[in-house]
Amino acid sequence: MDKNEFEQFLHRQIPVTKAMEFRVLEFTASRVRISAKLEPNRNHHLTAFGGSISCLMTVTGWALVYANIMEIDPNAHIVISKSNIRYLKPLKKDFTAECVLTNEADKINLFKMYNKNNKGKLSVKVYCYEDGFLAAEFEGQYVAFNNDKD
Repeated sequence: MDKNEFEQFLHRQIPVTKAMEFRVLEFTASRVRISAKLEPNRNHHLTAFGGSISCLMTVTGWALVYANIMEIDPNAHIVISKSNIRYLKPLKKDFTAECVLTNEADKINLFKMYNKNNKGKLSVKVYCYEDGFLAAEFEGQYVAFNNDKD
């Protein structure tokens, strides 16, 4: 699935991402970048709403897990099990979140757990930028599972 196909998939499966004008800039098993426009995500201070930043970062992490787990099970479900965000500065313009798989061993462990138990987890870090400046940091743990497998 290329970035355009994934963006269409994302907008169908998680409709709020279309309303929030999320655009997929990069979608690979090693890196996901998704941008958001300020206007549909602004608050009363004319800066990005914290919930929108959280949503963008959560979806970006989810997308990286999706890009990886689809390699072994296209019917897997992915949910977030826990997360933490640090907001570092207000966002006054369009913004971008990026998630990079930095440790191949984490992916191997996800696959091992998933193949053994039909369930695996992956922790990721996501960074949110405005004009190249770091504005927020996110850590999340995602669980991939398939209750329908024998």
